[in-house]
Amino acid sequence: MLKRPMFIAFFAIILVAVSSALSTPTAATQSARTLAGEWLVRSTPLNGETTSRLGNTLGFPDRDMFFQENGAIRTGLVNREDAGTDVKPLGVWRINGNQFSATFQLWCPNAETPCGSVVMRGEFLSDTQIRGVMTAFFDVADSTRETGYDTWPFNFTGDRIAAGGQSQ
Repeated sequence: MLKRPMFIAFFAIILVAVSSALSTPTAATQSARTLAGEWLVRSTPLNGETTSRLGNTLGFPDRDMFFQENGAIRTGLVNREDAGTDVKPLGVWRINGNQFSATFQLWCPNAETPCGSVVMRGEFLSDTQIRGVMTAFFDVADSTRETGYDTWPFNFTGDRIAAGGQSQ
């Protein structure tokens, strides 16, 4: 008689394990997210900091950002209307699940403005919305920072722009 309850218990465990495995979404069943396309990205202060410790800033504008994907090559471009129509910093991006990161080289047209780069780290809220934190790394020495350079973090949110030019 002892064999029958053990068989039923074993069968129940196997049944639960198989049904759990079949009902759990896998990477193949989840929709793949992409930054490819045009995005309107809005920057806002983080912790009330509107400039870096040394007074450098990118301001808090809306930026049109364009991301392309050509196989494994993922590039980006930022419209910097405030700096001129031909100023378009270039960058690269990657995605890991629902998280993404992008890095852009800052434009430095003259010696009075610092060069550097911007790193974005964020997440998808949906296929058409993102949010995260950007950090500007200015090529200006700052011994008070661990990086040795003037840095400045700020928040961002973004909306994918439809082909007709409207936010989705």
